[in-house]
Amino acid sequence: MSIDVREPALRPVCRGGTVKLKVALLCVCMIALICTHRRSVSAGTLKTYDPPGFYVFHTDESRSILQQIWLRMNFVAAAYQRKLHAIFGGDVTQKLPFFIYRREGEYYRGGGMPGSAGVFLVDGRGQRLMAIGGTHIDHQMWHIIQHEGFHQFTFAFLHRFLPPWANEGLAEYFGEGLFTGNSFVTGWIPPYRLARLKAEIRGHKLLSIHAMRVMSYRHWNDVLMGVNYDQAWSMIYFLAWADHHKYARPFTTYLKLFRDGIPAEQAWERVFGRDDAAFEKRWRKYWLDLPRNPTAVLYAKVQTQTLENFLSRAALGRQIFTSARQFFRTAASGKLRGFAIPNRLWLPPSLLKSALGHAESIGRWKLTGKAPELICTMPDGTRVIGHCRINRRTVRRVWVTVIHGHGPPPAATVAAAAALGREERQAALDPSLETVAQ
Repeated sequence: MSIDVREPALRPVCRGGTVKLKVALLCVCMIALICTHRRSVSAGTLKTYDPPGFYVFHTDESRSILQQIWLRMNFVAAAYQRKLHAIFGGDVTQKLPFFIYRREGEYYRGGGMPGSAGVFLVDGRGQRLMAIGGTHIDHQMWHIIQHEGFHQFTFAFLHRFLPPWANEGLAEYFGEGLFTGNSFVTGWIPPYRLARLKAEIRGHKLLSIHAMRVMSYRHWNDVLMGVNYDQAWSMIYFLAWADHHKYARPFTTYLKLFRDGIPAEQAWERVFGRDDAAFEKRWRKYWLDLPRNPTAVLYAKVQTQTLENFLSRAALGRQIFTSARQFFRTAASGKLRGFAIPNRLWLPPSLLKSALGHAESIGRWKLTGKAPELICTMPDGTRVIGHCRINRRTVRRVWVTVIHGHGPPPAATVAAAAALGREERQAALDPSLETVAQ
């Protein structure tokens, strides 16, 4: 879908009473309240914004925080929709309610679980996504919002929850997704998470594959262990990308059987058989054999496209740079020309700050071309090139291409776009990141 970045329309919200909720999960799924009435479930004063896109927002947040969430989450939601449509068919056609609070106290009074920063709730008053926006949204908070948002979309598609390991694993997969300003990219393996997972495997801290896949929600909710989230995420990634996508189509079949009413254990055995030990052996070997940073090229592509998005807007404002060093210095000083809310070319300053913070560790940079191109040369000689196409009035396109250095990239690096489905696998092999979600 195309994203219209006009200013959301502000509407008043009625006040409602405080709702007491019994929720078993600390960081679980939630679905949005699909209704025509605009009402608050918080004792605080929330305003309702009904902009173009997937969500109706109820918030007391600042305009800049709301604009960041609205912009990014429409790209994220488009990725949910593409993935779930590819597996189950259908679409989410009604807007989903998203409650965003500036302060923890208001979030908790609105129904947020103590100790959590985001949650998906289903209760007697409906279903809704909730999060604490605060004054700054960091990577961890984006992970939580993207994780819980996936639960919301899954529930909207199926009106039920997937088996716990698949539900949480897929949510973690999308939780690790990265935003470039004009695309949402999944498939990244954070090096710190890979190192932790390897230690958990070698230290025998994880459950058997059989125990994981038959675990009930009651058991999952009782323990809420971080290692279970790591394992569920690793199982989803393995099923999506291992052995040249050998398990991706069978996993889709498993999910469809479950949707059609087949119990999860029977659906698994019908598709993958009963030899969980053999499956576990292949899963362990896949992860233990990966290099330290298997998706380094994907990460470089994301950061290059992000920086190229800001560079293109500066060029549209006739701000010219003679070198990458000059561009980076100007950007870091806050003097880069851009666009203010509600212009549709506005991008969050925090996105630029994050990309600048990671640029030096990725490779060496230079700038060239009439329509300026940022080029990142990675330590192995791989070149990631940012391109833009602008005219006098707008940025028409921003994308990246890759020229690989010494030898072909590892399989996990090629796996660059999404969890399942031919469409996203083709996008992963495409030099442009634009095709992931628009």
